[in-house]
Amino acid sequence: MKSSRFINIIILTVLFSFGALIYVHQEVEIVKTSVLINKNRQRVTLLLDQYRSLVYNLSRLEAPKRIEDTLSLNEITLCMLEKGNIQRFQRPEAAEAEIEEELKPRISFLARMFDRFSTKAEAKVIKD
Repeated sequence: MKSSRFINIIILTVLFSFGALIYVHQEVEIVKTSVLINKNRQRVTLLLDQYRSLVYNLSRLEAPKRIEDTLSLNEITLCMLEKGNIQRFQRPEAAEAEIEEELKPRISFLARMFDRFSTKAEAKVIKD
């Protein structure tokens, strides 16, 4: 009688602990998601600001006469291309992919295990 009662207490303690761990894991995921949302909002704001300044600069640079005047004022001369003057750069998409891969957080075994028991909300991109 006493041993079955002791086993029931142990089982209930383990189940309660497991439930508490799942709850804490979900709260941590909520915090991670909110931090990611804030980072993405800041990035979007920065990109929009850069876009506005680039559109403004593009409208100013469209006049070839203005470019020619600016070059002559700064005493800049244009020359023909030579093999020593050419530099090749990595494509922007590949460079961004490398940076994102380096910044991607490592997920622990425990987090992956709890992810199996909980669902994740993911936003989908709606194309207009």
